[in-house]
Amino acid sequence: GKGGIGKSTTSSNLSAAFSTLGKRVLQIGCDPKHDSTFTLTGTLVPTVIDILKEVDFHSEELRPEDFIFEGFNGVKCVEAGGPPAGTGCGGYVVGQTVKLLKQHHLLEDTDVVIFDVLGDVVCGGFAMP
Repeated sequence: GKGGIGKSTTSSNLSAAFSTLGKRVLQIGCDPKHDSTFTLTGTLVPTVIDILKEVDFHSEELRPEDFIFEGFNGVKCVEAGGPPAGTGCGGYVVGQTVKLLKQHHLLEDTDVVIFDVLGDVVCGGFAMP
């Protein structure tokens, strides 16, 4: 339960390793900093919450390519994002991300899903997704 101990690095290394074994991998970053998939994509990708804001939370207007980005060796990368510290619950954002992934049947087309959860969870919302 602490930040800065290598959770994102470990998550990305696992994603890369599974992909080299021929697995279809989806890594979901669950931190407002949205840097979980940086080592896989080489960039900070837009977050699901920011993309949803752009369409006034009408998720039916989104296509997978709006929020899924390809990383190393074909790893699918998603950054859920979240509210700034102390302003809301990150669990809500993760729940919306999972809902969006299910809506587009993206979990069915994946062998391995890795959630990179932030280290300083301060609310119970992460227990729900």
